[in-house]
Amino acid sequence: MSSSDRDEPTPGLGLADTATPELATPALADRAAPVAALSSDTVQLGGRPEADALGRAVARTRIANKLFAKNEQVQLGRYHLLEMVGAGGMGVVWGAWDPELERRVAIKLVKATMPAARDRILLEGQALAKLSHPNVVTVYDVGVVDDQVYIVMEWVRGQNLRAYGARPRTLREIVAIYRAAGDGLAAAHAAGLIHRDFKPDNAIRGDDGRVRVLDFGLARNDVRPADDADPRSSELTRGAGTPRYMPPEQAEGLALTPAVDQYAFCVSLREAVVGRDVDGKDADVPGWIAAILVRGTAREAKDRYPAMSELVHALGRDPATIWRRRLVVSGALAATTAAFVVGSLRASGGAVEPCTGARADIARAWNPVTQARMVGHLQTLGAYGSEEATRLGGEITKYAERWAASHRSACIASKRGELTPQIYERDLGCLARARAGLETAVGLLGQVPAERLSNAVVATRGLPDTERCLGETQASTVDPPAPAIAARANALGNELARLRVLAQAEDPTVAAAAAAITAEAEQLGYLPLLARAYLVQGFDLVNSGDVVGALPVLERAATTAIDAGDEVVFIEAYARQVYGIATTPEQALPEGAAAALGAIPYVERIARRLGSAAAFERPLLLNNIGVTRLSAGDKASARAWFTRAIDEPRTREGDLELVAAVGNLALIADRPGERESLFERERLTFELLLGPNHLRTLETRYKASAFTARPDASASELRDACRRLVVYHAREAAPVISRCHYDLGWLAEERGDVAETRAAMQQVSDMRAPVAQAYLAALDGDRPRALELARAAAGGLQSEWWLKIYAGDALLLAAQLSDRLGQRADALGHARAALATYDELVMIRDTPMAARRIARAKAVLARLLVVDPAAQPEAMRLAGEAADWYRDTGGYDAALAALRALR
Repeated sequence: MSSSDRDEPTPGLGLADTATPELATPALADRAAPVAALSSDTVQLGGRPEADALGRAVARTRIANKLFAKNEQVQLGRYHLLEMVGAGGMGVVWGAWDPELERRVAIKLVKATMPAARDRILLEGQALAKLSHPNVVTVYDVGVVDDQVYIVMEWVRGQNLRAYGARPRTLREIVAIYRAAGDGLAAAHAAGLIHRDFKPDNAIRGDDGRVRVLDFGLARNDVRPADDADPRSSELTRGAGTPRYMPPEQAEGLALTPAVDQYAFCVSLREAVVGRDVDGKDADVPGWIAAILVRGTAREAKDRYPAMSELVHALGRDPATIWRRRLVVSGALAATTAAFVVGSLRASGGAVEPCTGARADIARAWNPVTQARMVGHLQTLGAYGSEEATRLGGEITKYAERWAASHRSACIASKRGELTPQIYERDLGCLARARAGLETAVGLLGQVPAERLSNAVVATRGLPDTERCLGETQASTVDPPAPAIAARANALGNELARLRVLAQAEDPTVAAAAAAITAEAEQLGYLPLLARAYLVQGFDLVNSGDVVGALPVLERAATTAIDAGDEVVFIEAYARQVYGIATTPEQALPEGAAAALGAIPYVERIARRLGSAAAFERPLLLNNIGVTRLSAGDKASARAWFTRAIDEPRTREGDLELVAAVGNLALIADRPGERESLFERERLTFELLLGPNHLRTLETRYKASAFTARPDASASELRDACRRLVVYHAREAAPVISRCHYDLGWLAEERGDVAETRAAMQQVSDMRAPVAQAYLAALDGDRPRALELARAAAGGLQSEWWLKIYAGDALLLAAQLSDRLGQRADALGHARAALATYDELVMIRDTPMAARRIARAKAVLARLLVVDPAAQPEAMRLAGEAADWYRDTGGYDAALAALRALR
């Protein structure tokens, strides 16, 4: 069953009925094509960085490119600006593309209103450009544009050390990460540079596992004693820095040596070591660490270590490590060998050749033969399949190339000694699961029936990001399986990856296979595997429409993940559980299920603490919390949660489920301009990710049409959406085709177009069918039967708030029919009930979809009341309110004329 089969808010697919599915910023290509430069009359760069203006220029260009098939870019010098990724007191940082060297870069654009400040910032760039060390951020270029300094640096994704340390870490992890930062500082000192402002915020642990020291914004261009130093250079940075990390000589403006960085480094390390306790209490500092910290923070610089390199060497003398070293060395070879076995994906396959076999390995899943088979099958699946065949081939080829590049990068990092054998083994296991997913998607697309093609495309577009594997495995705290069960646990993990793809595609074979793997995982007793098995099982149940059955399974997934120490799986399982509770009628919930919502504040804090490790799971959780508030009628709170979900940073743009928040927010937007912008953003995102005629894209077009205010424009857009749905998805989209035609028929009936009303209502086959049948009976002249059908339909559509709009339609039709049959009392009762029902739609009451119905109900009620002198004041008030809406909206000349006559 596709997402279109359900009339309820969806966790990654918006509000499937009266609502709107999905959002996420349109995916930004890491490679931007060159074009127009930023002109001075577009964004003035003088004085200070106009971040808002630049942001608006980039946003306008991006939208124009999508709408008008252009290929323009906003430029700074030769660099193409993509998006603003950070802002602070010193300026802003942009993600950009260097077209000459074809690479992603970060550009720091710095406020420099005074010549001395500009000179100091240029010194920063020049100082960094001198360094070439793996633990120091690389500076590629520095320059001035319109009196603003820009510094072009390598693009690094990751967490600064403060964020990294916010999650409880082992002492060994903390020391290792700070030793790497210390190596970067030592390299700077060797090059004659002092950082002067080292702190946890000024070093980043990239998703590739490498630590880089950055923001040498206060660096001084020599390490000579103060009396030999350039007075101008000294004056530029006097008093600068962060007081908490300043040694006495820096705070007092005395001569500076590299020892100032030792002091700041040790203060930072002490904070990290003390704050690592999982209970939030200060942890004990081991004696050997404490001795290093005391020496490194001595009041007098001469009493600290002679050099940063010696401090770093001291940190490597962990007594426990020294005793374990021989065991680690002897076991490394065996662990590395096991890693390659894991990377082979198949239990019967051989080992992957180190650093050279990645392309051959992925070619077993994607090669000219499998591509030809897939494309050939898709071309037999009608207009949509033929249209998608070529696009999908290109997408999968790019994914296979990324997989091979990630595999090779991990292998090289391992051979260089940058990864421990255990981390490398986990990384290969992650890549193995990704390849299993790819192989499954390719096989699925090579035989999928037409009615499930859209879901298969979604599953393919949702394959895991291979570039995240290394970062995730390095951040993971999950214990690996015991050696005796490792091979079987890894094989089952690959099978779960395969089933997750099939579950996303709503394949009917998943349920039995997932139950079998869950049973075997229970026998193995390896909790991380079991938690993922429960999650896949619950995910499949939700996708197949059995949300109630999924709830206890998702509960087991969440609790097992907590026991296993897998917080990321816990967040996803809980997020899906929250969605299930929010969209299930209270009377249908398992006993005690709703109590899980009480944990929302605590789970949200865990998700926030996980940082980039939960870059998919956290916005999923935030969106689904918003759905709970929407279901409870708390529009303001729902809006806040959806907005937070949209604003969450992503490790990649393109997770389709996360598009939900935009569509959900559009549903309850207060201002028409905001609503239209959100719908447009949603549609453009789907077009970018899935193509212009994918079912999800067309669903979004349909919903935006239904929420268009002018009736003529709404009807025109609905006709096109309905036509495309029939042409491209007649066999798989019956529910959404039915919804589209219902709304088209309702608008036709409102303006008195009998032919279009009849043609559209005859296409309605879902839960709105009783209302459609009532309209058709009325068109046939059988008013008593039409009235009977309308009354029955109204009673059957009151169970959930998102269905009540159609109950209101049935009541309004019943009012008109009762009036025609001379049953004035019944007509008044039905009209008042229709207006009350529409008015209960708090979340969408102000949208055109509901507002046009409210106006019509007021007009009908006014016409019924005006014949009673005592009720004429109420009739005139209702007529005036309806006329105001019709006049403001436009396109309702006939309705306005009727109301003028009435008044």
